[in-house]
Amino acid sequence: MIDAQLCREISKFGVKTVSSGLTSSRFGNISVIQGNTIIITRTGSMLDELSQNNLIEVALDGPCSSDEIASTETCVHRAIYQSTPARAVIHTHSPFAVALSLIEENAIEPIDSEGIHFMGSMPIIEAGFGSQELATAVSLVLSSRCVCIARGHGVFTSGRSLAEAFTMACMAEHSSKVRYLVKVFQIGRLD
Repeated sequence: MIDAQLCREISKFGVKTVSSGLTSSRFGNISVIQGNTIIITRTGSMLDELSQNNLIEVALDGPCSSDEIASTETCVHRAIYQSTPARAVIHTHSPFAVALSLIEENAIEPIDSEGIHFMGSMPIIEAGFGSQELATAVSLVLSSRCVCIARGHGVFTSGRSLAEAFTMACMAEHSSKVRYLVKVFQIGRLD
């Protein structure tokens, strides 16, 4: 049974993720590590309507039978926890970050002062969603950073807490939006 307080905490950040425009519908997922288990959202969950029924416990050390009903990105979350000190992971489908991941070559480089200072370059990962290749690539990047983006898919952030992972998700989208708007403005000025 998942602790009620932890359930409320995950639910709170699910609501914040949707209300901030970082994801919509049934996209994205959230997890926290607790001992030797990962508490992760169920596949197809609406992040702004989470309850204990939408949270699944899966093994930290490897695939288990609960993986079948957990998020399709469970292998990515597991790889992050196995190779980093992260305690929380948030995956969003943030529109500006996803759009820029389809335009930029290897990384999204923030141009806003906060993005440069607190986050730095956001590497773009080439791998299919829910794949072991994505899990390996994301966990490698997040071993030295807090943010990366799967091309055309979405943002992965990690942190010591859900609040920290959420902050990084917000920063990633803000920096992506600023960069996108400046690019559009510069293109418009060329005409």
